[in-house]
Amino acid sequence: MTNERAGFMSVQSGLLRQTLVEDIFARADERHEDALPEAVTAVLEAGDRQLASPDEPELDIKLRRSGYFTRAIELELFEPARRPPDWIPDTLREYFARSASWAQAVGDACAELARREPLDKPSPDDKTAVSWLVPGPGGHVRHYVARRAIEQYLSDRDRPLDGTPAALKRPWLYGFLVHACEEALPPEATLGDES
Repeated sequence: MTNERAGFMSVQSGLLRQTLVEDIFARADERHEDALPEAVTAVLEAGDRQLASPDEPELDIKLRRSGYFTRAIELELFEPARRPPDWIPDTLREYFARSASWAQAVGDACAELARREPLDKPSPDDKTAVSWLVPGPGGHVRHYVARRAIEQYLSDRDRPLDGTPAALKRPWLYGFLVHACEEALPPEATLGDES
């Protein structure tokens, strides 16, 4: 239906969301096997930060990479996403004060923030919903992209999941946040060799 006065067409929000989610997921999934810098791979694959079921390390890593590449796609598609999250440098400095390296600080911060995020669709008013604190398409779009990735990677399996599928949002969000932190590292920080 056309809104004649304003010259705009009305669009079904469900269809728009589905199209946007599918596009973002497909673009991120195409990059899933792309090589990453060693330091980023080390943070993404840190085994001491188990976010899914302990017997699901391969699925956990797939979801982390999906989240990481989803953030990369957001930067390409959405101009507002290109503004680095202004809260990240101070957050990372806090974690760095308690850790051995910037890589450890990034990993610890991302794991804690991912564990706080609601597993259901997050409200923009929820202070634990970090998916709303990163500039870009917002927490709802990210929630649905995470669910789409979970659905895809569970369909590739030959055995049932040990645990709840909703909890798999955490490793996806961890990877997403690793990319967001990489964008907004404090000037004195590095994810590489810090010796």
